[in-house]
Amino acid sequence: MCFPHAGGGASAYRSWLPLMPGGCELWALEYPGRGDRVGEQPPSDVESTARDAAFAVQWIADATYAVFGHSMGALLAHETCRQLERLGVAMPRHLFVSGSPPPDRAASAARSELGGSEVRWLHGGRDGPDREEMEHLVASTLRSDLAMLAAHGVRHHWKAPVPMTVVHGTDDPDLDRSDVVGWRDFAAAQCNVTALPGDHFHCFTQPHDVVDLITGTLFR
Repeated sequence: MCFPHAGGGASAYRSWLPLMPGGCELWALEYPGRGDRVGEQPPSDVESTARDAAFAVQWIADATYAVFGHSMGALLAHETCRQLERLGVAMPRHLFVSGSPPPDRAASAARSELGGSEVRWLHGGRDGPDREEMEHLVASTLRSDLAMLAAHGVRHHWKAPVPMTVVHGTDDPDLDRSDVVGWRDFAAAQCNVTALPGDHFHCFTQPHDVVDLITGTLFR
């Protein structure tokens, strides 16, 4: 199960589909307020969003599964695993968190602004008569997501009881070494840190690398 980044939706993982090995299904969570849920109110707080996600994940929890989250999705993936444990639902085989500071630093990181070029990237760099409208929609969704993260206060230091891999791009300007290794404070099991070539969005611009990492970890 994949959790999208701030301002993004399930379609962000579309490029991963042809890379999936046989017998492996790709599921991506769609947050309210985007994609086929565009008419719904966007998420307002991390815990309730993760709780809703946990109810969705439990439908696939009778099979062996893993969880991946990028940027905001990393925080939500970790919090969703906490909610799964509280619900007594089978935990994922592995938790992958990508491109994000650990939960105790997420609020301060979210207060930074996103530039217009990144907004254009988030909607696919499309040009045309609907470009400005699309950028406005994405920027509005992004601001809402960042406001949710900025307001999130860590009330616990829950440690994931499953193996965790922390992924970051070698050229990601938003993360430093302390951000990456800080995730170890939120892991009760083995926690590996892996750097892959690329910037903050490397897992979408160069999906082969991260998909190979995930499948190699799960099926070795």
